[in-house]
Amino acid sequence: MTAIPTRTPPSFNGQEPELFAREATLILRAEMARRGFSYKSLAEAMSRQAGEPKESTQALTNKVNRGRFSFAFFLRACRAMGVVRVDLSDLLEARSDHEEAVRR
Repeated sequence: MTAIPTRTPPSFNGQEPELFAREATLILRAEMARRGFSYKSLAEAMSRQAGEPKESTQALTNKVNRGRFSFAFFLRACRAMGVVRVDLSDLLEARSDHEEAVRR
């Protein structure tokens, strides 16, 4: 069995975890805004999900603002809001524009 070589992306600079945490926050906040959810209403909607742990408004706010949440948490939040599709195209374009400006 041949091992598949792994390669570090050429743009790796050690700041990617923070960049992705920020993007995660922006994506979830955008979905909340599109659907008119406040942190309180999202916490209440997530608490109504059967078999899932309750999220206090403050805990939810902190988790989203830090951007340090699991993909499972993101899915729970999306389901609670009725999200069926997440569009990242605007975010990807903005990131590309930012990366190009930084290179100049």
